[in-house]
Amino acid sequence: MMDILIRNGSIVDGSGGGAFKGSIAISGERIVEIGEIATDDYDRIIDAEGLVVAPGFIDAHAHADKTLFLYPTAPSFVMQGVTTTIGGNCGNTAAPMKDYWPLNMFWDLDAIYELRPFKYQSKEIVPLEDFKPKAKELYGLDVDWRTFGEFLARLERTGLSVNHVPLVGHNTIRTEAMGTDYERNPTAEEMDKMKRMVAEAMEAGAFGLSTGLDYIPGIYADTEEVVGLVRVVSDYGGIYATHCRRAGVRGKKTHSPASGITGLMEAIEIGKQTRVPVQISHLLPAYKVDSPPPPRLVEAIAQATLEIIDRAEEEGVDVSFDVIPNTTGGTLTSTNLVAVLAPWLRELGSPERLAESLRAKDFQEEIREVITSGKWSSLDPQADPYWMDRLVIARCRVKEYEEKSIGEIARGEDADPLDTLFAVIMKDPTAKMRSEFMREKAVITFLKHSKAMVGLDTYTFDTDWRMKHPPYYVPHPNTYGGFPRYLRRYVNELKIVSLEEAINKATYAPAKRFGLKERGVLATGAYADIVLFDKISISERGDALEPSQYPQGIEYVIINGEVVVEDGRHTGARSGKVLRMR
Repeated sequence: MMDILIRNGSIVDGSGGGAFKGSIAISGERIVEIGEIATDDYDRIIDAEGLVVAPGFIDAHAHADKTLFLYPTAPSFVMQGVTTTIGGNCGNTAAPMKDYWPLNMFWDLDAIYELRPFKYQSKEIVPLEDFKPKAKELYGLDVDWRTFGEFLARLERTGLSVNHVPLVGHNTIRTEAMGTDYERNPTAEEMDKMKRMVAEAMEAGAFGLSTGLDYIPGIYADTEEVVGLVRVVSDYGGIYATHCRRAGVRGKKTHSPASGITGLMEAIEIGKQTRVPVQISHLLPAYKVDSPPPPRLVEAIAQATLEIIDRAEEEGVDVSFDVIPNTTGGTLTSTNLVAVLAPWLRELGSPERLAESLRAKDFQEEIREVITSGKWSSLDPQADPYWMDRLVIARCRVKEYEEKSIGEIARGEDADPLDTLFAVIMKDPTAKMRSEFMREKAVITFLKHSKAMVGLDTYTFDTDWRMKHPPYYVPHPNTYGGFPRYLRRYVNELKIVSLEEAINKATYAPAKRFGLKERGVLATGAYADIVLFDKISISERGDALEPSQYPQGIEYVIINGEVVVEDGRHTGARSGKVLRMR
């Protein structure tokens, strides 16, 4: 007696080859046969008539590790067909830690705000002993780990519904080594301490090191520091994943954003010096232009960015990248327009009070002075002169504003963009927005490249999670429907890539890149990580107004041979694993 037979499906095996009709037999955790299978002698038969049967999606750039201890059934991932997450990205991980709670977790901002109130952005490192009781109070979380190995063991004890591939974060390690005195180079002793922590994490099973060089404290690290740590990764055959330098030191009046080209070239140089494979996180165009570019120029800029990667490959540097499959980003988002003025929203306490206060011209001028100085990083004209074209009104009492950007409204009324922002908030403090992250022509250009993989850049949550303090973050729609959107938009609608190629970029390509043996492919002997979906109806449901909605078209998800999603519903099964490199 075998366990599960999937029959009558259109099998797309992840290799990039064409689809074929057939059956898949599963015994225990593994696929034991593929093809025409005559017998019905199975515990369970799933009729996949009309469905695509593919390897479970592998999210090449996730932040699942930051919230898996809160949501171990990973509903937002598995309900959209994700069976494996590559976590620990952007240099920010929940371990190792001893004295301080890690920076840049973001889901924890309610706790941080209540412990250490701030107006603009939190830069204070919170002692672990202060954070622990607040985490228990707000989230019911027992922070009972310290080392990287203890963190992975904690996830294993809890039990997961999704497979987790861990990276160790440079920002977390730097915080533990240098504490609050981080705006400098490390001492030799501190550098040795960081190297030991990287080695300990690799011994525990990390697949490599990640950096987030736009975040505190990693932004103060020079190339030599990162090279020294990546050399440790090299000793273990690991990978280097990097959120390259782009934004510069945020919130400083002397703000001088780093060039995207500079950051990309630094990542390549680190790979060249260490001979370690480099994964560029959520690739963005490396060049900027002085005005909002038309689609042809966007494509040219994206192509010029890819040429940098292609040249590096020709020179022997192993470089790949992941792409967020939409134009509005990932991680967390705020749907409230007032969140753009979060510092003053925090100060005044409600959107209505902010709107009332904006009637005072001198108050507007105070805000303008802060914004134009570069002190408020989320609205920084020095870094993004065309911010007004990225903020699109999704819902407003003034109906003629809907589906227009602040820039479009300002130009139509011959007004200053900041004045326009203030005016819209005064007219409707409950106005909803979406923020454009990257132009679609760039997404399309990147996705076509042979080195492209898909990364959602999200946490795992249920559909109820909300932040109660400004900026009132909610999960980005990617959190629940990023992969269905990828297939709907770029396969079904725009036909940028074929179904087979799209699935390869979301399965076998990341499995091969990160060294996940016998995953990301439907083959005899491979682990039974499988998604069954309706190619026609597959789509995200969430949007800028209501992001927290599970998608449609995902019928079954099987992880390590156990059904985790059945008829579009989570079964509660926790058959996922922490995958360790060693």
